[in-house]
Amino acid sequence: MTKSKTSKAPGSGLLAILEKNYGMSQETLERIGAFVVMWACFENYLERALWRLTGENPEGRIPSTDAIPISKLIARFREAGGGLEGKEWQIIVTILCDTADCLAQYRNALAHGQLLPASVGGGSILNSQWYGEQRKRAPVIAHIDENLVGLMLDALHELLIPMQAVAFGESPPNADPKIIGRQDELRRARSKAQEVRHLTEAMSSEKY
Repeated sequence: MTKSKTSKAPGSGLLAILEKNYGMSQETLERIGAFVVMWACFENYLERALWRLTGENPEGRIPSTDAIPISKLIARFREAGGGLEGKEWQIIVTILCDTADCLAQYRNALAHGQLLPASVGGGSILNSQWYGEQRKRAPVIAHIDENLVGLMLDALHELLIPMQAVAFGESPPNADPKIIGRQDELRRARSKAQEVRHLTEAMSSEKY
């Protein structure tokens, strides 16, 4: 199916609104799309990694990881991974889970939050309390621009590499050089993810 010379490309209407009203450029939206898609890959890797770490065989049954919130799956990985020996591995598990927690909160704010107009700085807020309502969870703001989403995408990239190795690697995870050797990269990823995730708090501090 081809579009006529006078017709607009499919989806151009909402894209124009996102740019005009919410300050999201095409480059920013591309990064958001990539982040959401690749986060789904991470969740799949995480589930399979948990099966491997716990020795679970899901064939013919509902796995213990089914319909579990991502925050709890990350917590399970922290616990299950902590059961394997090795100082370097233990450090990797901590950094990986810290980073995953930040990225998960950012992703949830993107996917389930309320968009904020460009006139107030843009972004997306989850668990807002604008009408005096009470929430079970504290508000989370995902700050959005090409650079910030790009930083989170870079952090996610670094997370995917070792998690894929944990899920599908042939070597024991706590002895796999593809995992153990990525400590520096994961530290940088955690730093980026924490900076963006907690940008609101940083902007409110006197030191920012």
